[in-house]
Amino acid sequence: MKLLTKRILKTVIFLFLSVFMLLSIINAPWVFVSSKTTDTDYSNWMNENLEEEIKVVNIAMIGAHDAFSADIDIWSDVDNNSSDGLMQGTVGKFIKGFSIRQSKTQVTGPKELLESGVRYFDMRISYNEKDNSYYTVHNYFSSPVEEVLLEISNFLKQKPGEFIIIDLQHVYGVNYDNQEDFNAIYELFLNSGIIDFAYQNNLKNLEDIDYGDITKNQSESGLLIFSKFKTDNLFFWDYDKNIRSSWANEDELDQIIDFLILESEYIKENQDVKSKLRIMQAVATMEMSVSGVLRSFQDWSLFKSFRI
Repeated sequence: MKLLTKRILKTVIFLFLSVFMLLSIINAPWVFVSSKTTDTDYSNWMNENLEEEIKVVNIAMIGAHDAFSADIDIWSDVDNNSSDGLMQGTVGKFIKGFSIRQSKTQVTGPKELLESGVRYFDMRISYNEKDNSYYTVHNYFSSPVEEVLLEISNFLKQKPGEFIIIDLQHVYGVNYDNQEDFNAIYELFLNSGIIDFAYQNNLKNLEDIDYGDITKNQSESGLLIFSKFKTDNLFFWDYDKNIRSSWANEDELDQIIDFLILESEYIKENQDVKSKLRIMQAVATMEMSVSGVLRSFQDWSLFKSFRI
């Protein structure tokens, strides 16, 4: 009887340690996230390099996917409106470190991204009931929207000749057909002062706007705001009509590169797409599989792959 009890005890201890080790391994990546930044200032790259006649839809620029997720950390609250069910509740607490690693898509804030040359921002927001305010999110709450917009507004005030694209990709927990929901979001943009730089959607079709138009011949800064809200507000452009944004939804680098090549070929061959913004999303989406989890421990870079 004692021998059986000892075996059961050893088995329980072994299982406990195995689960503990597994959780430790799964949650480890949030600690070891590596990041690289540049010391080169690209704050004025548009002003210094673009001709006024170039069409806005034809300007190649760097974009940031889940742009404002840099403030996500192990203490961030999960956003139930946008996160996967696995990230919520008791299970979510056990794998939070791992989830944070997958959700923290950027490692620097708006100012640093702008100074690094980023001009297109994929923005996602949700209402944080704990703070009674809207936050940027990617599964977890990151930064107050007011602070993010204020940083962008300050940059635009200081950098005539630059223009920014904000793609309000997702506003979670709202009805895009509801005017009151839209007004709550519009008020955030209005209060930050960023609306002062926004190009109105009744002046020209998107495909006809050139760099000189949006910056008033490089004398001012400019802004284009796209959203999925159905509204007649002049400062918000309709997402569905004006953007083509496809992504591989893969986590293997070779497949992502193949997808980008096919997407570029499609754009070249279809004239109707050329009147829109063409977003080439070189972002990896982790597969919930053993191989996918193992790949999530590895760093990958398109620049490194192409040896640029």
